[in-house]
Amino acid sequence: MKKEVTPLVNTECQKNLTYVTKLEDDLKAFQQQMKKRDFYKYECGRNSALEKLDGVFDEIKVFVERIDELGYNSSKFGHPEAIEGPEKQVENIKIEVNAMKQLWDHIADCQHAFEGYFATSWPKIDPFEMEDSVKKLMGALKNMKVDKRCDAYDGLMKEIKKWLVFLPLIGELRNDSMRDRHWDQIRKMVNSEF
Repeated sequence: MKKEVTPLVNTECQKNLTYVTKLEDDLKAFQQQMKKRDFYKYECGRNSALEKLDGVFDEIKVFVERIDELGYNSSKFGHPEAIEGPEKQVENIKIEVNAMKQLWDHIADCQHAFEGYFATSWPKIDPFEMEDSVKKLMGALKNMKVDKRCDAYDGLMKEIKKWLVFLPLIGELRNDSMRDRHWDQIRKMVNSEF
């Protein structure tokens, strides 16, 4: 009986291993395709990005179901380690999605801070405190474990760098040595009344 069953078991085992390899390829393609999605783009906006990132978890469920099914078969055929690759791939996708969510939360915090700076009246502006705050936001951004080549990261980094150029200028304009004649010169240079 064992001689009759062994070739059938081997055939089914090979089929299962082939399905696992196909699943790995599908997950690899999914990861590559995911990199092209809108939530990696700075223009997407936080709310839209978070909504789309939540959608990725729904898509992952299909892969998790396949992993469960193939994992059950793999353990039955004596190869439970065969499914570890796809499990690790799904875990990496989840980690990446969560990292992108953290990035979008940080983007929202930065934009909220910048809007607050714009709303601050001139006499209450403290450019040095603002600069320190922006530097902390930049430090937090640099420490994030996220793809630093993605457009969302790059877009926020560019915005922060603009603020780091802009705030020292504000500090100079807030200097007590600024006189009415200096302001007149600035108005003339920018050709605007303010």
